[in-house]
Amino acid sequence: MVFATEQKSFGFKKEGSRGVAEAAPDKFLAVGADANIDYTQTPIPDEKVRGSKARFPSAPGPKAAAGTIPDIDVEAGTIGDLLLGCLGGVATTQPDAGGAPSVFEHVFTRSDSVQLPSYTMFLARGLHTKKYPLGTFKKLSFAGAVDGKATVSADVVAKKEEDAAGFTPNFGAPKPLMFFKTDFRIDGVSDLNVRSWSLDIDNNAEGLRTLSLSQDPRDIIAKGKFIIEGGFEIYFETDAQRQNFLANQAAALEIILTGENIEAGFDNQLRLALPGVRYTAFPLGNLDDLLGAAVTYAVEQELGLGKDIEATLINAVGSL
Repeated sequence: MVFATEQKSFGFKKEGSRGVAEAAPDKFLAVGADANIDYTQTPIPDEKVRGSKARFPSAPGPKAAAGTIPDIDVEAGTIGDLLLGCLGGVATTQPDAGGAPSVFEHVFTRSDSVQLPSYTMFLARGLHTKKYPLGTFKKLSFAGAVDGKATVSADVVAKKEEDAAGFTPNFGAPKPLMFFKTDFRIDGVSDLNVRSWSLDIDNNAEGLRTLSLSQDPRDIIAKGKFIIEGGFEIYFETDAQRQNFLANQAAALEIILTGENIEAGFDNQLRLALPGVRYTAFPLGNLDDLLGAAVTYAVEQELGLGKDIEATLINAVGSL
């Protein structure tokens, strides 16, 4: 018997004790068919010379668990866990606890801790179900086009692979954040000439290896700098931002994705604020026979602002 990719499902649960695997997932994501976490072992070859061209047996080497969960629709109800896992910091409040008790605001910021939130990740493939403790959302790659849903792809790393009990995923009604409710702002002003955008957030998480009597890493840590970069396509009506690029002047970008109403005038919404963008390319190019630019940028922390990225999520989820 063979197994179809449609039998694959992905779930996760935040760990109560770091690195201690949870028994079952409590949250689920609809993902692309290529979603996978691969558990590998890298043999240590025997390169010694013994007067023969024969290859002698290799020794067991380090093991690693990593993969990509692609093509996730950005939804207000589910994106918060990924943002918390990647950025590491969140503050949750209620904008109007009396008039809108179902509405919560979560503000995500980058954490300087080397230990980011850990999750046990579960992947059912039809053939079997596996779980991956000490899972970390290493990188989030957002994208939004002129004619579709906002999507995100998550690169993940984990400590190891273990057998898990089968589970039945529980999905709510799809509520993707769409192109026709996307507001792209440059220096505080909505720019109606942008036709697509992307944003990558990479915390550089990796395995910490010590002599811990195991082939698996001891922990998953983020010891390097965050790399936040992206791009957008824009038609030219003015070259003011291109002049900022040539002068290496900072710009502020804000991407606002709005969904359906929750209650009392509050809508589901995700706001991605990048107050310190430096353009790395702003060419005079051709976009569908119109003068435009495929812009790329890198995010830096502007002195006095105290932050390089802030994501604000409004939804009906009380805690993450």
